[in-house]
Amino acid sequence: MRMITMLAIGFSVAALGMQVEPAAAAKSKMGCEIGSEVWSASDGKCVPGTPKYAKRGEAKAAPKKAKKPAQ
Repeated sequence: MRMITMLAIGFSVAALGMQVEPAAAAKSKMGCEIGSEVWSASDGKCVPGTPKYAKRGEAKAAPKKAKKPAQ
């Protein structure tokens, strides 16, 4: 009886493991992966690349240097 129970538990764990799917990447409205693909209107599909506004935002977010206290 124990052998049958252990086999049943083993098969159920294996079946659950095969049903788990990897997480899907975040998509934009056009269906492109955010951060790695951009929409090309001339091609009519997603192409590899970074959005032009992402570079501009990173430049603004640069950390500022702390001022030295007056002595």
